[in-house]
Amino acid sequence: MKKFQIFLFIEACLLTGALILMVSEHFSRFLLILFLFLLLLRYYTGKEGNNVLLLVATILFFFIVMLNPFVILAIFVAVIYSLFLLYPMMNQEREETDLVFEEVVTVKNEKNRWFGNLHHFSSHQTCQFDDINLFRLMGKDTIHLERVILTNHDNVIILRKMVGTTRIIVPVDVEISLSVNCLYGDLTFLHQPKRALRNEHYHQETRDYLKSNKSIKIFLTTMVGDVEVVRG
Repeated sequence: MKKFQIFLFIEACLLTGALILMVSEHFSRFLLILFLFLLLLRYYTGKEGNNVLLLVATILFFFIVMLNPFVILAIFVAVIYSLFLLYPMMNQEREETDLVFEEVVTVKNEKNRWFGNLHHFSSHQTCQFDDINLFRLMGKDTIHLERVILTNHDNVIILRKMVGTTRIIVPVDVEISLSVNCLYGDLTFLHQPKRALRNEHYHQETRDYLKSNKSIKIFLTTMVGDVEVVRG
């Protein structure tokens, strides 16, 4: 950081010297004033009649700046400083990275069923819980969590649907975090009274959710449809 501050100080001194040298010469001072005057005139009037004069003044001013010895020295110092920073990176030895995969990654690919009634985890052959992330257009979804084994807190259900009811059956020893976005529908959460959802977001957690060894996070987004979460 200290080296960068020294670099900025040197650059500021050189550019200040360049400005003083340009102002001290009559032609450079006249051209600088003309350049600024044309810019202000174009800015305030919005007219484009002085484009040619402004272009000529810009080109001449550019050459005057670039032929200034202080500017040339400032560019030289900047190049030297950049090379000084890049030199350690250019000479750094590249180490080979070996990636070791201890096990084969299992890929699961399923097509979305946009219509119809679905019973998730309803098969008796299913005993392990897999996260659910589905998009549905229309239909009734029943999620049977009482037929699978849930462990830890990494269990997630994400369901987005347009129209249809959703019923989730949760075991008694699993705590729940529920988030529902609904345009029009009714929510029944455990033994609580039915709640009308009208273009609103609802979030609730069971009492021992943070202390439990087993929990489930449920995220539901539906336009029209009832949501029911019950114990089973």
